[in-house]
Amino acid sequence: MKNLFILVFCFLLIGCSKNTTPNLSSEYILSVINEKVTFDNPIEEDLKEQSIAERYGISPSDIENGVVYYTENEDESDKIIIAKASSKDTVENIERALSSEIVSISDAWKDNDREMAKIEKHIFKTKDIYVIMAISDKSKEIEKIFDSCF
Repeated sequence: MKNLFILVFCFLLIGCSKNTTPNLSSEYILSVINEKVTFDNPIEEDLKEQSIAERYGISPSDIENGVVYYTENEDESDKIIIAKASSKDTVENIERALSSEIVSISDAWKDNDREMAKIEKHIFKTKDIYVIMAISDKSKEIEKIFDSCF
């Protein structure tokens, strides 16, 4: 009986130690978000492309996949960036780059009270190897959708 208990306990430990984060692409997560939240005149870019990644200070080798979704409207700061890191070791590099992006956006819109209110309510979140940054009037809704993907 004692051996059976130890065997069951070992199986429970092994089962609980598995990575429970699903293997999702950034594009999939954005598609789930886009079911509820869309931008006017949207542009979607592949963050894995060298020129796009460099624009945001990210090395393409640091990400497995990523997407940038923003509005083409010049009077709005709406933007979502989702990156799936290539490993846990590169998550911090992505977080640092997206933090800098928030500062840049904030500096660019500092004279626009409406957009600054939106930027101040941005979300910036990491879940395992996934990082999201979102600026929108619906940031809280975006955050809930992102969380629900996991």
